[in-house]
Amino acid sequence: MPVVSIGDMSQHFLSLRNSGVIKTDLARLGQELATGKVTDIAAHLGGDTRQVSGIDHSLSVLSAFQTTANETGLLLENMQFALDNVSTQSSSTAEVLLKVSPQSSEHQISQAGTVARQAFTDIVQSFNGRFGGKSMFAGTAVHTKPLASAEEMLTNIRAELVGAATAQDVSSAVQQWFNDPAGGFATMGYQGGTGSGRVKQVGPNQNITISTRADDQLVKDLLASTAIAALAAEMGGNLTTSDQGDLQRASGAELLSGSAGLAEIMGVIGIQQGFLATQKAQFSAEQVSLEMAYNDLTLADPFETATRLQAVQAQLETHFAITARLSNLSLAEYI
Repeated sequence: MPVVSIGDMSQHFLSLRNSGVIKTDLARLGQELATGKVTDIAAHLGGDTRQVSGIDHSLSVLSAFQTTANETGLLLENMQFALDNVSTQSSSTAEVLLKVSPQSSEHQISQAGTVARQAFTDIVQSFNGRFGGKSMFAGTAVHTKPLASAEEMLTNIRAELVGAATAQDVSSAVQQWFNDPAGGFATMGYQGGTGSGRVKQVGPNQNITISTRADDQLVKDLLASTAIAALAAEMGGNLTTSDQGDLQRASGAELLSGSAGLAEIMGVIGIQQGFLATQKAQFSAEQVSLEMAYNDLTLADPFETATRLQAVQAQLETHFAITARLSNLSLAEYI
């Protein structure tokens, strides 16, 4: 029977190939033993990877909802901070304005006007606040600053007060500027979106609508009250000191009543925050359950893996021993 011999070069390459296969198996088994996870899931499950694929998809969907819920929660939290600042400004300004009376001096009225002007500026800045590079109170127009600057609006309102001779004239003109649907605040002051609120999907068939905007009636009322108090102090040439004091005191009362509306808006946002917290807890529970199921499907048996690892180690040692012995053969020893 003829014997087929293998040349030295072929023998060398065959040895390298066998060594590479054994080392690959050794590295794979070592990784599985260290991580507790099989490296070839398809082979481990006999080619039926439907369950694993389904779990992977569910985990991806949950992760997306969790991310949206976290971002929405931070947005609502920052909106609460902004509204809380507006509430603080309104309350502190109201305290100052309510101390003004028809008997107040021009200096007192001027000081109250300065406080009101600063409050107007702070309120505008609060509603122009951004989170994540997007406006919080501009509705769906998230890339637009919702309100014109405080000075731009006050300058525009001043033009409407030319010729105002009574406290009622001033109050009516400012209120008209803020509430005219075809001009004033509607066209110059507010620059955000006017459609439906921003909708955030935070779960399967679970949405949160963020509808608080800088053109809400409550916001316009707060801005109108502080604007009246600020501009009344500038109208000494048209109004008596008594009229100026009456305007500022009335503005203080309006600011106080507006605090209740702010509390209501903050309460609605608080309810949404509570809903988000519940959703996030449910997501975490579902995620843990799915991850446990995934682990059960892809778990590498540590005892079986350790046994196979020892066998491959022995195979590699044997391969090296045989290779070393073959490399020491000589023609003299063969003969």
